[in-house]
Amino acid sequence: MQKMGLRMLKARSFESIFSIPMSEIIFKKRQSLWIEASLKAVEEWADHLLQALGEVKVLVQPRPVLVMMHARDSVEQEVFCVGEILVTECQIACRGQRFWGRVVGDQPLRALCLAIFAAAKSLKPEAIRSLEHSFSQESHRIEEYKDREKRALGTTRVQFETMTPT
Repeated sequence: MQKMGLRMLKARSFESIFSIPMSEIIFKKRQSLWIEASLKAVEEWADHLLQALGEVKVLVQPRPVLVMMHARDSVEQEVFCVGEILVTECQIACRGQRFWGRVVGDQPLRALCLAIFAAAKSLKPEAIRSLEHSFSQESHRIEEYKDREKRALGTTRVQFETMTPT
C-alpha cells in the first residue's frame, strides 16, 4: 500500500512538471536570453518586434527601484528577506494592454526591451518565432563566452589534494 502511495506521489510530481505549457517554458528561456544577450542584439530584436506590434506607448519610463529580495531557508523552508536589490522597471501599453519590463541593475534600455518582448509574446508570438535564428546565434555566443570564462577560472583553481602541510 505504501509503495502504491509513493508511486502515485511521483506520478503527480511529474504531471505537475509536464503540465507547464511548452510556450511558457520557451518564453522563460527566451526571457533569460534577453537578460544575458548583448545590448546590441536586444535592441535589434526589440526594433523588429516594435515593427510587428505597431504603436507602443511608454506609460512609465524606465526607472531604478529598490525591491526586497526574498529567499527560502533550505532547512526549515521559511521565507526570509535577503535584502534590497536595485532593479530597473518600466511599463508600456500596446493595443489597450499593459506590459512590464524589469531587470536587475541599472539597465533602462534592457528593461524597456523586456517590456516589448512581453507585449510581443502576448500579442504577436509569430514575430518572436521569426527571430529564432538570431536567438540561437546569440545563445551560442553566450555559451562560448561562458566556456572561455570557465576554462580561464579552472586554470587558477587550487589543487588542495597535492598541497603539502607546512
